[in-house]
Amino acid sequence: MLKHYLFFFLLVILSLGLRAQSGCPGCVVELPAGLPADTIFLGSAADGQVGVYYDSNLSFRMPKTTTPVNANDPDTPPGLGINRITVTSVSNLPPGLSWEANQTVFNVSEETDGCVKFCGTPIIPGFYNVEVVVIAEVLFLSQVSSFSFPILILPGTSVTEGFTLANNSGCGSVEASFTNNVPSAGNEGYSYLWDFGNGNMSLSENPGAQLYDEAGIYEVNYQAVIDTFGYLLTEVVVESVTCNDLFNNAPDLRIEIWNPEGERILETLHVDNAQTPLAFTVNLFIGEGNYLLRVMDEDSGVQGGDDECGSINFNRLSNGIFTNGGLQASLNIFHPVDTIRSVDTIWVYEQPDTPQLDGEGPATLCEGDAYLLSVANGYDSGLLWYQDSLPLIEVEGPVLQVAFGADYWVAYTNEDGCSATSEVVSLTFNPAPDPPIFQNFDNLLTLYDPGALPADCSLQWYLDGVLIEGANGQEYCMEKSGTYRLDVIDEVTGCQSSYELQATYNPAYPGCVASGVKEQELSGLIIYPNPTGGLLHLEGRIESAAVSVVLYNGQGQVMQRLESLPVGGMLQESLELQHYPPGIYILEARSGHRLAHLKVVKY
Repeated sequence: MLKHYLFFFLLVILSLGLRAQSGCPGCVVELPAGLPADTIFLGSAADGQVGVYYDSNLSFRMPKTTTPVNANDPDTPPGLGINRITVTSVSNLPPGLSWEANQTVFNVSEETDGCVKFCGTPIIPGFYNVEVVVIAEVLFLSQVSSFSFPILILPGTSVTEGFTLANNSGCGSVEASFTNNVPSAGNEGYSYLWDFGNGNMSLSENPGAQLYDEAGIYEVNYQAVIDTFGYLLTEVVVESVTCNDLFNNAPDLRIEIWNPEGERILETLHVDNAQTPLAFTVNLFIGEGNYLLRVMDEDSGVQGGDDECGSINFNRLSNGIFTNGGLQASLNIFHPVDTIRSVDTIWVYEQPDTPQLDGEGPATLCEGDAYLLSVANGYDSGLLWYQDSLPLIEVEGPVLQVAFGADYWVAYTNEDGCSATSEVVSLTFNPAPDPPIFQNFDNLLTLYDPGALPADCSLQWYLDGVLIEGANGQEYCMEKSGTYRLDVIDEVTGCQSSYELQATYNPAYPGCVASGVKEQELSGLIIYPNPTGGLLHLEGRIESAAVSVVLYNGQGQVMQRLESLPVGGMLQESLELQHYPPGIYILEARSGHRLAHLKVVKY
């Protein structure tokens, strides 16, 4: 219908509601080329992500008439001019977003194009149906409707040197996942330590997802140790020796290094008449096990030469100065280790309890009854009531007075933007029976239309507000003047209605008949057309010289009166009702002691 299709394009005007002009300037109208002047067009909003600045511009074109609406909904008549469209309120915006639009009220005969910009940094992921309430004026009618505009906010992702954190915030609980940004690619020498902040730790290179199921701020600590270079013996410094050559000169020093398997893997050139400390550049990778450093005095084969000035056992962890007898030497072993530490944070916001609704009112609801819905668990603000998906923006506080049958619920949003929705309460207000309208005919209080009574009902007559014992029928013969009331109760629904009439007692009709005469039914009369918009015809065969005709309105007032003389035993009269208001009337025909009452419907 009109209310659905006509407004669908208006979802882009979200900023015109409660938070219009809130700081997202720069909206630009950008429409596809070749759009018809009288059409419906709506752009789309981009998806957002928690923690990432959001900036989305939407453009739209509204129809000037209902003709484009008719293309989607044949039940909407085409060709009706649309006068004005106004956005009255919005709700359920993703926390952290604001918006601003180019105008608030559209006189579509003059302006059909508009735009809105959304901006801000979302803080809670989710699929948000942003509720928009609009009013459209077509001819002299105004239509209020509500729509849901979807904005998808994806879970937040943050990147540190060591890892990427996906889904870093949420309401109630968060399941976060982690990607290691320092992968080993299957190589040895990598080690990891994760502290997830929720009591769990891991040494895994690629740990699984972690659950954070209580509100709080969780710090995730990551450490990667990269130990792939090995141990490099860069330098050996002979600090001092006690050996001398044959001629009592300074020794000619050189060094040898032997591996754990007893193989000599390094022999340096000698330095003549070496003076200590003497440094030898080595640059030799050291593996596991014990190695041997030998310091030699080179005497070129002279008897007693090539003396060993001393030796030192060492391994790859042997950095520093070592002494063995008269030999003192220092080893410089280079072992670079790269340690990467990263920290990130996960926010879990408090998930509010589900609002609990209490109801106060009759067990069976009827038209005109009042029913109160109230939030039972202490929420006083942050509430939004709904009636059949229409947000009741004007209702504030924890109590809603209900007068119409519908589905009702309430949503609560806390200051962090986390929401909870109550159960749906479906209320039905049963229709009240038609008022039991009656009229005073010579002291006899008689229903105008007994057929309008519910199939299963009970009746009760009252005089001046006091129940008349035993007066439970469709007629009541009054015995004195007063205010008479008739209550009807539908026994199926329990709903009731009443009708009151100030009636004056006519002493000429004690017991509701003329003194000494009993009324009889006057049959054979018909009226047509019925219902009527003006002229009413009364016909019937009457074996009488004269007939008195009286037309009463619903309040028992005489509207017309005439006397008729049937011709050839046939009664034929016409009454003009054109200028009377619509409603139910009673036509009374009386001939002698015979009486007929006919119901007339005037439209």
